[in-house]
Amino acid sequence: MSQEFEVIGKRIPHLDSVPKVIGAAKYIRDMVLPGMLYGKFLRSPHAHARVVSIDTSQAEKLPGVKLVLTPDDVMRETHPIGLTFPKHQYCLHSEVRYVGDEVAAVAAVDEETAEEAVNLIKVEYEELPAVLDPEEAMAPGAPQLHEEPGNIREPKRVRIGNIEDGFRQADHIVKARFRTSRQAHVCLDAHGCISSYDPATGKLTHWSPAQSILFTRLDIAEALGIPASRVRVITPAIGGGFGSKAGTFTHDVAAALMSRRLGRPVKFVLSREEEFLASRTRTPFIIEAEAGLKKDGTITAWREKMVLDSGAYADMAPWVAKISLGLIAGPYKIPNVWVDCYPVYTNKSISGAFRGFGNEAVSLAREALLDIAAGQMGIDPLEIRLKNIIKAEDIPFTTSAGLVIRSCGMEECLKKAAGAIGWDKKRKPHSGVGLACMVGWSGEKSAFDVDFSSAQVEIAADGSVIVRTGNSNIGQGLYTTLAQIAAEELGVPLEMVAVVGGDTEGTPPELGCWASRSAVTTGSAVKRAASEAREKLLRVAGNMLEVDPQDLMARRGNIHVKDMSRSLSVAEVAGAAYFTSMDGDAGPVVGRGVWASQTKPQNDDGYGHFTSVYVFAAHAAEVEVDPETGLVKVTRYVTAHDCGRALNVSTVEGQLQGGASQGIGLGLFEDDTHDKTTGQPLNPSIMSDKVPTAVDLPDIEPILVETVDPLTPFGQKGVGDVALHCVAATIANAVHSATGISITDLPITPAKILRALKEKNQGEI
Repeated sequence: MSQEFEVIGKRIPHLDSVPKVIGAAKYIRDMVLPGMLYGKFLRSPHAHARVVSIDTSQAEKLPGVKLVLTPDDVMRETHPIGLTFPKHQYCLHSEVRYVGDEVAAVAAVDEETAEEAVNLIKVEYEELPAVLDPEEAMAPGAPQLHEEPGNIREPKRVRIGNIEDGFRQADHIVKARFRTSRQAHVCLDAHGCISSYDPATGKLTHWSPAQSILFTRLDIAEALGIPASRVRVITPAIGGGFGSKAGTFTHDVAAALMSRRLGRPVKFVLSREEEFLASRTRTPFIIEAEAGLKKDGTITAWREKMVLDSGAYADMAPWVAKISLGLIAGPYKIPNVWVDCYPVYTNKSISGAFRGFGNEAVSLAREALLDIAAGQMGIDPLEIRLKNIIKAEDIPFTTSAGLVIRSCGMEECLKKAAGAIGWDKKRKPHSGVGLACMVGWSGEKSAFDVDFSSAQVEIAADGSVIVRTGNSNIGQGLYTTLAQIAAEELGVPLEMVAVVGGDTEGTPPELGCWASRSAVTTGSAVKRAASEAREKLLRVAGNMLEVDPQDLMARRGNIHVKDMSRSLSVAEVAGAAYFTSMDGDAGPVVGRGVWASQTKPQNDDGYGHFTSVYVFAAHAAEVEVDPETGLVKVTRYVTAHDCGRALNVSTVEGQLQGGASQGIGLGLFEDDTHDKTTGQPLNPSIMSDKVPTAVDLPDIEPILVETVDPLTPFGQKGVGDVALHCVAATIANAVHSATGISITDLPITPAKILRALKEKNQGEI
């Protein structure tokens, strides 16, 4: 499919591979500035308490301590942070709402002194009633964490079609309750920042591994009450994000405030324990799902109640709720959908964005319930999906919820995944296979009625190319993909292209890296910028060769007359543009491009076309379940994705394999758990919060289905986020196939399997 391209569609190593492999890349932990101080937080030991008094005198006397901040300082000098309104979270709190909430902060000459000073601060607390379960938090009389009644933040709903008619048409109704876990991100690169305020200019320079430097700049400026033009945000190397770094955090504001007070750089880096204790986690869901189906398997109605555990502050949970509602029906043609959704505050650490952004939860409920229905009705799970999916012959297709589908490889993905896993193959006892499908996004409008990217492409006087983007490269190879797009459009070798990014002062505005948007939105902006630069280059070359620019073509670093009779190198033409008068075309060769989605957010009933390009996928897994121990072993995994045109095949395959690995962790291993009485975290370390390693994972086979979407310049779609969406559902269905039991509470642990097997066997007796 990609033979007509020189660079697009090839396997290109990441441009930053060498510095990362040899250890030359500079992450936030590696950075040191002259005169830099080190910051540490004192954190709450209680799930809910009021600070009665704080004695910082001993900490302030410790040699090397330069500043101690308390909640009173913060309330006087800053505003709350957050991406959703109202904003409740300050960088320090006099009423703490989870174990790990920030109470005081210290800046000292080194980390050891800062840590010692934190331990010298004496705090008297008045413990308050805590609520740790989101359903209990909604109940009358529950402790109230904020002003929203019932601890419910922005309830949402879907009302598509006529749900009662849909259930009246059904011959079979199936119900189940699902619960997903509070998965931690466990990025290799911890959260942190360095803030440096210059008293002479009133300017703050802030280094942060942020997934959106635009939002980080705006949030810090608002929190400190200074113009955004006085805040510069720069990203160092980033060792993974997965959504955990999409936002602004307490350490960002504390470091900025301390630096402004002291006139010296201040650095915060969270410890691994703090990463588990006080950074963001996946948003847990409780879902009560009900489906109606005809005898032949046609789905007529779908109804759900969803409760989301937002933790102590809202962060992105309301956005997670809204976007997940838009994809309740998945890739199926379901005419009647009814959902009530409640994001709820609890006295636990804050949940927010995590790869999947809620789709992993709704996919689990939908796909596992479909398998339960198929088993009860005596229909093959593959056939029930083929019966209901959107197919290529339906395109263009508008779903009952308003999604406008312009390309769809769902059927091909499903058949290829089933074929690769050997769906009809006879298996030994206690082994089974499972399938699951999904539809995902490439960018979205759940929070704002906007989704845009902008880029700049400059051709230097020597013919080399600089791409400037405000987006962040979080380890997924984005800058390599952007370089490929520019090289393809300009007709130059890839080695002539450099990408500069992640600096609010030196790059164009950009919403950031999240929601599988970057290849589509940022890639499209780079394509437009490169196209504009190319047009100017051809005009200059036309003057030099005395031909119409339309008779020229750029390829492999040269500009040719189409009959190949004459040519000039790109360097010759760019140099002439800079240093020779060319009938008004002289001057730097710079192109600017903006790409903005023309879609609309969902309305109050959940109807809307909120993402430009929809991604489809089918996953299949083979598992073995030990009936004596309950241990699940995933022996094979297949991930077939309609990824549009694969811009970099190696990058796409890597994203699919990485997403499957993380999804297997969600399905079988990971849960950031808390004591149900005290709210104390029970597993705040990699040793106790088990993340799958190579020995826990099977061979993961990626299958690329390239449908080529007509909306994007190369037909590309996003793959990063969506690579995880239906993994846990696939594992759950494979376990169901192997054992005959349905585990609907993640993670699917040996203890849960043994308990369910015991209940099943007792029922059979």
